[in-house]
Amino acid sequence: MSEWKKLKNTDMECFACGPENKHGLQMTFYSDGKQIKSNIIIPSHLRGWASLVHGGIISTILDETMSWAAIHFLNKFILTQSMEIEFLKPVYIEEQVSSVAWIEEKISSRKAWLKAEILNKNNEVCARSKGKFVLFTPEKFKKMNIVPPDLLEEMEGMFE
Repeated sequence: MSEWKKLKNTDMECFACGPENKHGLQMTFYSDGKQIKSNIIIPSHLRGWASLVHGGIISTILDETMSWAAIHFLNKFILTQSMEIEFLKPVYIEEQVSSVAWIEEKISSRKAWLKAEILNKNNEVCARSKGKFVLFTPEKFKKMNIVPPDLLEEMEGMFE
């Protein structure tokens, strides 16, 4: 069995993974060399109906987990091009879930398909997604001016 290694985060305010974003998910990611994983307890302020997690939050978790897999395993900066999501079972607030993601197929040097799942405490798949991601070199990302140069340089440290 592979050991899960904690991955370094550099964006402290990201809604999904920023540890300093009080209103966000504060996801922490781990890798076993084949998959990316995060264990999350979704706070009640992110609920939809009654005790259910809002579908937009479920989508965010899947997208973020796939994004981290693309960055970590492909050593590229990424942007999500498209996503398909299946909601299979309810996800409840204040209960721990796990999200896992992996590379499905690297289409080219510029695009890749990834997959992700959210599993409940009984290890049942509650939601799954497939996403197409556009891959960028640090130089190309720099030219796009999406991330401030100092943060971009720090983010390059996330690559294996």
